[in-house]
Amino acid sequence: MWRPQSNRVETYRTGKCPRRGNRKLTRLLPPHLLARRASAEYNFSMPSVLPSLKVKVLFFGRLKELTSLVEDTREMPDGSTLADLFSSYAQRFPALADFRSSLVASRNQEFSAWDTRLASGDEIAFLPPVSGG
Repeated sequence: MWRPQSNRVETYRTGKCPRRGNRKLTRLLPPHLLARRASAEYNFSMPSVLPSLKVKVLFFGRLKELTSLVEDTREMPDGSTLADLFSSYAQRFPALADFRSSLVASRNQEFSAWDTRLASGDEIAFLPPVSGG
């Protein structure tokens, strides 16, 4: 196993050699020290391979109370519909499933059918029935 001398460890940390002043050592770092660098985290910034779209979702009335959300952003697979989006929230919040038959969905501030396909950047709102006088 590779074991650095104490002055070389200091050189790797600061870039300065204690015995030779500011001259850097030109020796490459061994592999087990490379993993400690921030650049070794390259896998975390890789984009998703599957095509997806991001939509903004708004909740009103009783739905807002059930989910504790006023607004949310959701990433959905390409080709998803309003019904797919609602069912993804119904899985997360089971009480929403009871409201499905009485809800109206809107896409970009226009009422839409449940089989309407989503596009990236859409604003979706789920509207419960409203009563009043």
